[in-house]
Amino acid sequence: MPTRPRLLCVLYANPDLYPPTFNALSLLVPHFDVHVVGRKSDRESRLWPRGVRLDRVGPSLSQEEAAARPAHAKLGEYGAFVWAVKRALARLSPSVVLAYDPHALVALRGAGCRAPIVYQRHEVEELGPSADRSPAGFIFAQARRASRDVPVVVFPEAERARYYQRHVALRGEVLVVPNFPLRSTLPEPDLASLLPQRAAARHVFYRGAIGPANGIREGIQAMPFVDSSIALRLAGPMSAAFEAELRGLVAGLGLTSRVTFEGFVPFDELNRRTLPASVGLMLYQAVSTNWSNIASANNKLYEYAACGVPAIVPDRPDFRSFLGSETWLRFVDATDPRAIARAIADILADPDRYAAMCHAARAAFDARFHYEAVFEPMLARIRALAGA
Repeated sequence: MPTRPRLLCVLYANPDLYPPTFNALSLLVPHFDVHVVGRKSDRESRLWPRGVRLDRVGPSLSQEEAAARPAHAKLGEYGAFVWAVKRALARLSPSVVLAYDPHALVALRGAGCRAPIVYQRHEVEELGPSADRSPAGFIFAQARRASRDVPVVVFPEAERARYYQRHVALRGEVLVVPNFPLRSTLPEPDLASLLPQRAAARHVFYRGAIGPANGIREGIQAMPFVDSSIALRLAGPMSAAFEAELRGLVAGLGLTSRVTFEGFVPFDELNRRTLPASVGLMLYQAVSTNWSNIASANNKLYEYAACGVPAIVPDRPDFRSFLGSETWLRFVDATDPRAIARAIADILADPDRYAAMCHAARAAFDARFHYEAVFEPMLARIRALAGA
């Protein structure tokens, strides 16, 4: 059997927590001998496809612990990461390299990478006269310079790509690959069995990281305005301080028996917990360039769709232009708890219409919103760069 070309993937993060990385490598492993250099974490929770080899570098820390380390420790950890990348390049001589964040791209340049690089800019930094002058900002500035000359730069959302290019003159090809889930990880839900379960235990569900601008406060504040039989479940990690704030809000509104905090849940279990949900929330506030342009750059909305769960999204241009014709969604002012409550009530008001929305959600996922459907151009480009 002929030897497959080698592909090196580099990211300065725990790869388990980055769905686009997992999705892309799952589709690349039939074509390449795949190696990953990433950071260790206290949460290593993904079962990676056979043939993906991971080299986890650094101490095993939570995101909060890593952020709280002193500057000299962070610098030392990054230096060790660059050295690990340099060793991987020397050992593997990869045909092509994927860089999944600015720290990865700068590490590859510092390590003397000669292979063609595909640079994934999942999130874009705020650019312009007030650009970040911190040590991390220095890395981002170096990455912007390096990104001008890489063969391919990939964004998950079209407006993010346009924004970045207004500030950085990219000479290579620009691709937009939405952050959809892998269809192979989300089999067809048994809606015939699930619909009676949902009717018997109606609840609104949120999955993913939780912070001040995720719309969770507003989701909690909406609950007093919906039927008291409807509960809210929150499945995702958050800081201790923000959890205390939310628990105080819940107690103050008399919702302790109706709101559940489930904490961090591994991906496969999270999918199982999504299936019985009645309504999904995706109410990110427009507090940054990234979150103002997130319709195709989030994964949770399309995981709801895969599970046949109707969802509520912000009524903003990015969502309207990308998803305006989707019948399984309701568009609301994401800052208005009463509007969120009205959308919940509307989705659940008519059982026949609700069932149609559930089927429409899964049909949309199968037809348009899975990663396999949008990855082909990127796969073809990577294979061409590798000479495969």
